[in-house]
Amino acid sequence: MTQRLGTTVPLPGFDVRGACEIARRAEALGYSDAWSAEVSGPDAFSVASSVGVSTASLRIGCAIAPTYTRPPALIAMSALAASQASQGRFCLGLGASTPTIVEGWMGVEFERPLTRMRETIEVVKQALAGQKVTYQGEAVRVDGFRLEGAPAEVPIFVAALGPKMMDLASAVADGIVLYAVSEEGVRLARRAAPELELAARLICIPDQPQDEVRSFARFLLTPYVAAQGYNDWIARQGFEAEATAVKAAWDKRDRTAAVAAMSDRVVDALIISGPAAACKERVGSFREAGLDTPILYFMAQQGPETALKMLEAMAP
Repeated sequence: MTQRLGTTVPLPGFDVRGACEIARRAEALGYSDAWSAEVSGPDAFSVASSVGVSTASLRIGCAIAPTYTRPPALIAMSALAASQASQGRFCLGLGASTPTIVEGWMGVEFERPLTRMRETIEVVKQALAGQKVTYQGEAVRVDGFRLEGAPAEVPIFVAALGPKMMDLASAVADGIVLYAVSEEGVRLARRAAPELELAARLICIPDQPQDEVRSFARFLLTPYVAAQGYNDWIARQGFEAEATAVKAAWDKRDRTAAVAAMSDRVVDALIISGPAAACKERVGSFREAGLDTPILYFMAQQGPETALKMLEAMAP
């Protein structure tokens, strides 16, 4: 079976049209996947649809779309559009996201994430199957919705960090997508969901000075480690001391101390860096731990051209 290798689209410094350029180049280089991410830039579905139209063979995914920021019927509509744009190559990645994004940025209550995920998936599956959906759940409600243009086959991946979400994914999803993950995190997920496809967005910074990479990575990862769900996830991977120290400093609004609490040990575990050849070996160690689909996220402080060089250096 051919090994999968993906890239994140867009990369920092690129817009949506640039994401399509990255995807076409990745396709030519032999990558199998391109997955969009959603934080505060272009939304994941718009990028996925654009990339789907622009490519011929890449599997397209989103990692992830928050379940709180769109009602389930709209998620189904967006997934259908991305599936049509890619001629059936689209995978839907759903996650709870974080209170900072959901409550702070979007103004939506972050409540009962496990329930919200389960009910959202139930509604989306029914809608994509072409059913008329009437659903009264604890977290979501739909009355008489039918998705025009369905049915569509769209695999669903769940962003699962905790044991309960991993158990839910194992029961109702096609895969799990991870972030801020070490090889130990992959092993945890593989034990929890032995039958599912495991994908992970892996920050990859090849051929850059190690000290600069670590400094940049600390600044990048600290807000995630400070969020409760990710904090618990980092601790479960064997970094309890760092997780505790980062959270304590962040809660005191001392970002400098929080960043300083990110040890080299945890940074090196969560970031793939060094010469490109060593980075490829590290991707191999993730595969040996049980990862099916590495989705490389090339972070280049020097700009877009450096990011493209990284894409080329890490090609299969």
